[in-house]
Amino acid sequence: MIQMNRVLAWRHTAVLLLLLFTFMHLPWSLAAHSPAAQADATPTPDRLAAPPTVAAPTMADDGAQLYWLHCQPCHGDRGQGLTDAPDDDWRAQYPPEEQFCWNSGCHGERPYENGFIVPRTVPALIGEGSLANYPTMHEVYVFMRAAMPRQVPGSLTDAEYLAITAFLARAHDLSDGVALAEADLSTIILNPAYMEVTADNAGGTAVPSTPVAPSPEPAAVPARTEWLAVGLVILLLFLGGALWLRHGR
Repeated sequence: MIQMNRVLAWRHTAVLLLLLFTFMHLPWSLAAHSPAAQADATPTPDRLAAPPTVAAPTMADDGAQLYWLHCQPCHGDRGQGLTDAPDDDWRAQYPPEEQFCWNSGCHGERPYENGFIVPRTVPALIGEGSLANYPTMHEVYVFMRAAMPRQVPGSLTDAEYLAITAFLARAHDLSDGVALAEADLSTIILNPAYMEVTADNAGGTAVPSTPVAPSPEPAAVPARTEWLAVGLVILLLFLGGALWLRHGR
């Protein structure tokens, strides 16, 4: 009988220890399934890949696809531009043999027959200070239509240039990019010095839309408190000892 009681006591102690182990690891399990942890587990996106398609694309969505096809190689996946600096993040996305296109025959000072020279500093199109030399999006549209893409200037249709312009206007938080006509572009102000629109453009004053505030970060899982863990350990040890004494009699 005494032997059986000891076996039962050991079993109860083992169950208590298992519960203790589960509790000690529970906060980590919750953290692993939290939104923040799931976000960390998301695979790194391929920055050279085409942007995702949407069910009902707007003009700006079409422009995003056209930007990826015709503009991104030089102007960057985020419109950040391109330089020959060693720490240029966008240049580093390309295979090593293509990261120094300025030294090659296709884009260097003496390009091949069908090549073209790539400037060592390609300007940014999106971000703080970008497109500052253009009063409105209309000037951007006119320049792109005449000089871009660099290897085949003017090769796109007017509708395609307009879609890329709508994409850039949306990226600057100046338009929803749903539908724009060429006449609308003069009302989209890029440089605050040109806030006063003349009668030849729109006959009024255009005010850029207010950027949308970013959504708040998901709340983190509360950290485990050490005093709670210590208290539970003492309680479980007390219960285990009580069971041992009870079954040992």
